[in-house]
Amino acid sequence: MADKVLLEDVRDGLAVLTLNRPERLNALNGELMDALLEATRRLAEDPEVRVLILAGAGKGFCAGGDIREGDSSRDAPGEPHRKRSFDERVWSRYARMQTVRHLQEMPKPTIALLRGPVMGAGMSLALACDFRIAADSAVMRSAFVNVALSGDYGIGHSLNRIVGSARAVEILMLADKISAQQAAEWGLVHRVVEDAQLEEQGLALAARLAEGPTQAYAAIKSNLAAANAGMGIEPYLLHEVRNQTGCHKTEDVREAGRAFMEKRAPKFKGR
Repeated sequence: MADKVLLEDVRDGLAVLTLNRPERLNALNGELMDALLEATRRLAEDPEVRVLILAGAGKGFCAGGDIREGDSSRDAPGEPHRKRSFDERVWSRYARMQTVRHLQEMPKPTIALLRGPVMGAGMSLALACDFRIAADSAVMRSAFVNVALSGDYGIGHSLNRIVGSARAVEILMLADKISAQQAAEWGLVHRVVEDAQLEEQGLALAARLAEGPTQAYAAIKSNLAAANAGMGIEPYLLHEVRNQTGCHKTEDVREAGRAFMEKRAPKFKGR
């Protein structure tokens, strides 16, 4: 299972997690889903990781679920052919969907590097990241409805948050292909770069973020999550002030003050 995702050694606070089924355009099967779940959980908890890059090996980011494996790829490993009740199947799938929660809630920035197919659950995973950089070869498609499915890995939640309900309905129900440029115009990706520049651009952004105040980033993600959840202004203000007050207690805030007085760039340590 370990070879289904590749994790580069953490260096300078940066971790690169790569989906590794290039022969299937990194389509998700049971092994890959379980490996991805465990890897994102560990990276979310690792204090040495300050930025995570999520990428796909080969010519595509992720082509979605592996249709060749059928519905068995969605069930728990070990007994793929045992007849399961509806509730068993629901909870088995729900457990694997926690990958999205790990990506959205981990207290550090996440960056998806997208090239080639970004389809179905692959699109879901990309949208769960904080930043999305697309190569000009990238093509997005929700794809679920094309195989009579409604979607998973949080795609409805992410689309509604990123592009709004009207555009989300269009993307999910029509499932048209979306070019990299169209994705940028709709706000689905943050920037489009030449295919050959994708890794370089991604690493440059990651390096910039890794040098930043990690705890402030975590608080920003917390604030945005609260706002996106529809928290009213009064409870939101309290939530925001708690995070701001917590940031005031960090070493990075004190370093920022010293750097300002000494007229130099701050050197943040994420503490």
